[in-house]
Amino acid sequence: MDRRYRQAGTAMLLGLALVLLEAPAWAAAEVGSVGYTRGVLTGQIEGEPVRILGKGQPLRAGETLKTGSRSFALIRLNDGTRMTLRPNSAFRIEDVNTKKGEESALMRLIKGGFRAITGFISKRRPGAFKVTTSVATIGIRGTEFDTRLCEGDECAQENAAIGQQAKDESRVIGRVALLRGKASAVDGEDKTRPLSTGAAVYESDRLQTGIQSFAVIAFNDESRVTMSPDTVFRIEQHRYRPDTPKESNAFLRFIRGGLRLVTGLIGKLNRPSWRVGTPTATIGIRGTGFDLVCDGECVDQQAARFDPWRETLAGRLLGQFLQPVHAQQRAGMYARVWKGEIVLQYDGGSQILAEGQAAFMRNSRSVPRLLPDLPRHLRGFGGAPRPDKVIITRDLFAKASPDGVPPGLYVSVRKGDVTVRGKDGSMALLGRGEASLTGLDGKTRRLAFVPPFQKYDDTPLPEELTPRMRRMLDLFGVKGRKKKAFQCRLQ
Repeated sequence: MDRRYRQAGTAMLLGLALVLLEAPAWAAAEVGSVGYTRGVLTGQIEGEPVRILGKGQPLRAGETLKTGSRSFALIRLNDGTRMTLRPNSAFRIEDVNTKKGEESALMRLIKGGFRAITGFISKRRPGAFKVTTSVATIGIRGTEFDTRLCEGDECAQENAAIGQQAKDESRVIGRVALLRGKASAVDGEDKTRPLSTGAAVYESDRLQTGIQSFAVIAFNDESRVTMSPDTVFRIEQHRYRPDTPKESNAFLRFIRGGLRLVTGLIGKLNRPSWRVGTPTATIGIRGTGFDLVCDGECVDQQAARFDPWRETLAGRLLGQFLQPVHAQQRAGMYARVWKGEIVLQYDGGSQILAEGQAAFMRNSRSVPRLLPDLPRHLRGFGGAPRPDKVIITRDLFAKASPDGVPPGLYVSVRKGDVTVRGKDGSMALLGRGEASLTGLDGKTRRLAFVPPFQKYDDTPLPEELTPRMRRMLDLFGVKGRKKKAFQCRLQ
């Protein structure tokens, strides 16, 4: 009897093992869930039947999701990523790993497109969240972005229907042309983002380099700024309008460290409008290349304090006698011109500094003092090169014509950074407000605009699908579309 029981038990274990080995799709690892559907959303793992998905149902690794031509769906992944799948899309979730230290996510866009807000995987391990397509791979760095595979003339028809809304221009005014070490930017909302070579900069950005780092910023008017180690400056204004020269202007606010600047087309189109503000003087240009240094802290209250004795005759004579040593030891601003001229404008007047000249200003009330050169300990700029000596790659501000919408992969960024690498190895690093196109040949190029069919897409963003929004959708449909536009009938 015992022998028969043992044989029966062994048979049961073997049978269970076979069942586990031939486990159906529902046994695959859960990687997320459905948050909302309008119309029909289906899921299928290869070799298994198709299932219709609804709110709250789990999503599995290896599952391909499809929306109908009049449907869309909100999905959530286990790392907090939210994605709205557009109508007529096919999207496969290859894998999502949220284990600490091993975080990764791999998706594949087969057809159509989606709008996404990524979760903690892309924040903890930049580049570990990837989306592959037939023509390119998208690497995500904690961001919000849209992507669309355009086949045939569908996107072109959408573009044409948008009309006047299509007139738009990129908000990008410059890029990091060269970086050694670390640098960061703080935007107008006090949000910090790390910078890398090719990263975009915008108006109101406050840029900063690390203590052993330097960077070269190239602007869209061909002006350039080199930042030495531990340097901070803010882009108050930078508007390049070649068709309306009087509207072109640039104003940079120097805060600390060392800058090396060469002016571009704005300085030629509207010379008085290109300025650099410092705590001691406002600097105007005349077709110029020059260096600025804040030794110590130019904004230091002690350095900016007015001392009446120094303005007396005895004080001035003593200052002249001790100038070489005194200037090196005092906090203040130094300027040196290596091309053209600059104008130092201060409380008491202005002074032109010509090519080959250098000067020191203690504060806004002091008169510029000519020097034979910058003090020795300020000349090196931490190894940061003159900006006119840096080779700018051709594709740094590469543009594609906005005429027509050729087939391919379109990616546009609402927030954060995205890397798009084409099958041919070409790459575009996109920041907020930027877009790229990867053609069917696998070549990626940065666009000078966000395609209107993406900018004005009426498929809801993931953050828009709140409970209230869902109730409104159930009643009225999407942004003016009739409710039946996102319904389907089974026949």
